Amino acid sequence: MTGQSDVWPIDAELASGPLRGVRILDLTTVVMGPFATQMLGDLGADVVKIESQAGDSMRWIGPWRHEGMGPLFLQANRNKRSVVLDLKTAEGKQALIALANRADVLVSNVRPQALQRLGLDYDSIRAGNKRIIYCAAVGYGSGGPDAGKAVYDDLMQAASGIAGLFGAVDGAPRYAPINICDRVVGLYVANAISSALSSSAMRRH
Repeated sequence: MTGQSDVWPIDAELASGPLRGVRILDLTTVVMGPFATQMLGDLGADVVKIESQAGDSMRWIGPWRHEGMGPLFLQANRNKRSVVLDLKTAEGKQALIALANRADVLVSNVRPQALQRLGLDYDSIRAGNKRIIYCAAVGYGSGGPDAGKAVYDDLMQAASGIAGLFGAVDGAPRYAPINICDRVVGLYVANAISSALSSSAMRRH
């Protein structure tokens, strides 16, 4: 991908729903972030998912009919288009910024330190698009003692006490048999982005 014209604009008449015409740049992987942007896509947003050459790791969790198209990946990434970019190269970063300059929303679950090293943090993106809604869906707050640490669903089930609650049932802590934290946080991410879009639209009017 070499330029913004390769992806946007797209015919808004092809979409329907309350978020029709909203452009979302999706830099999320695994479950939580893709689940959130999947819901926004279901509501009509034009979601462009950025993947590395290796692809989202969820592609490889089977069983599958076609290699690299695992069921969890397909479920969390429906209603999206995908662009492969190497953000560690100047060309890949330039292409990403060109897309961000025309996007309404950028959502990422990449650790803030990594985005800053790449020059893709909020201040850098906002320099080219002052109206963009920038959602950093990360595990811990930016000012706390655990800021910047990687978080996965099982770690959060333990830290939040969900795993421990099972001890009240049968005396042994264990994980819930579903990635419940990813799903709950994904709902909140979709809700926060929808609220930000609504607020932005009201200010324009």
